[in-house]
Amino acid sequence: MPLSRFGRRHERTFGKEKEEWDGDFRKPPKPDSYYTKIKGMCRWCGKMIIKEDGTINERKSWHEDCATEYMIIYHSREQRAHLRKRDRGKCNHCGVITRRWDCDHIRPLVEQKGVKAKDLDWSYYKLENLQTLCKPCHRKKTNSEVHLKKKRKLNFKGTKQWQ
Repeated sequence: MPLSRFGRRHERTFGKEKEEWDGDFRKPPKPDSYYTKIKGMCRWCGKMIIKEDGTINERKSWHEDCATEYMIIYHSREQRAHLRKRDRGKCNHCGVITRRWDCDHIRPLVEQKGVKAKDLDWSYYKLENLQTLCKPCHRKKTNSEVHLKKKRKLNFKGTKQWQ
């Protein structure tokens, strides 16, 4: 379940026409079901939302799990809130607990750069690919990724490789 609520700050897109994806690997394309005009259909997975009595719930347009997944992918504040709840500010590399930490993608998003929408690997955008790093560890990892990018060797298997 999303830790924050949908509010006025979220753009109202129910029933709008599908937008063409601009190729920005940091914001992946939204699924076709996102632009649905059918009440009671989940905007993320495209399945109908069913009440306990077996009827379609026309008042909802998201399953709770789908709303959480959407918020983690498209809203960095929600992403950080879930990461804070899971890791409690503990650096995944050195183990230090700090109030100042960075949200880091274990497998860097830059690996998705230039990939067509139909070939995107959605696991890059999930909570399982995120980790908490203290500022010094995040700087080290980011610098090592730039160095590896130059050599065209962006194949991280774990987080301990960039010491």
